[in-house]
Order: sequence, then structure tokens, then C-alpha cells
Amino acid sequence: MGPDHLHDHRAAVSGWSGAHKLIPPGSSQPQRADSPLGAALYVAAVSNDFSAEIMGLQVVEHGADARVVTVTGEVDSLTAPELATFLTAQLTAVRLVVVDLDGVEFLGSAGLAVLFEANELAIQQDRNLRLVCHSRIVNRAMDATELRQHFSFADTVEEAVKDLP
Repeated sequence: MGPDHLHDHRAAVSGWSGAHKLIPPGSSQPQRADSPLGAALYVAAVSNDFSAEIMGLQVVEHGADARVVTVTGEVDSLTAPELATFLTAQLTAVRLVVVDLDGVEFLGSAGLAVLFEANELAIQQDRNLRLVCHSRIVNRAMDATELRQHFSFADTVEEAVKDLP
């Protein structure tokens, strides 16, 4: 992946806020909502209702320099661009992004490519991307493609954010 690839990611970030809004659960306006853990929980509302029904994205802030992105549903060629834009925006904002894939029910090649590219972007920008994954489907895809070795995994979200880089 060359410099043009990074440029594409940066371009995607600049357009991110127009296509997505960060909205706390139960609200229609972007706001800060404190969770019991002292983090702020936001639900990403995507502009494409169809893809929103297929894949869900949530982000929780853990301090000033870490966020946990929870992905649910299906990550395929339709939803992968949304995930790419979302992860790129998180990696631009904080040094550690944890991606919880436990709720993923399908992970296609486009989704695997997004995760791989996000990890490469994290490395190039001196950031960290950690995966939490107990989904049999996701683990099977990682093993079948031999991509597991390229990622950093944690057993739990708590473990992943425990030792901030």
C-alpha cells in the first residue's frame, strides 16, 4: 500500500462528518452521554438506512486517547465502506482503537480488507488497532485467509484498553 492509499483514507475522513452523526441512544441530537464506566457512548447513525439495518456501529470513549468500536451484523461489500470511513475517523482522533467483533454475523472479503487496511493505517500513523473477537465466523475468516498474524488481539475489551500505548 503506497502513499495514494493513505491519501484515500484521509479524503474519506474529511467527508465523514457529512455522512454520519454521532448520536447518543434515545436522542436525536449529537450530545455527550456518560456511561456507568465514565465513558461517553455514542451510536453512529448512518445516512443509508438499508446498510444500517445490516451492520451496526457504536463507539465508546475510554479516556482522551482510546475508543472502542463495536461492530454488529454483517460486514460485506455493501457495509464495508461505512466501516472503513468509521474506523479511519476513529484512528485519526485517538491513539488506540479497539474493534469488538463479537457481534459480527458475517465477514466477507471486503470486511477483511477494511480491517487489514485500518491496521496498516494505524501502523503508518503510529496508532494502535486491537481486535476483540470471539465470533466463530470472524475467527474462521481470519484463519482461512491467514490474516490473523497481522493483527493485535485481546481477550476482552477491558484488557484491550487496560494498557494504553
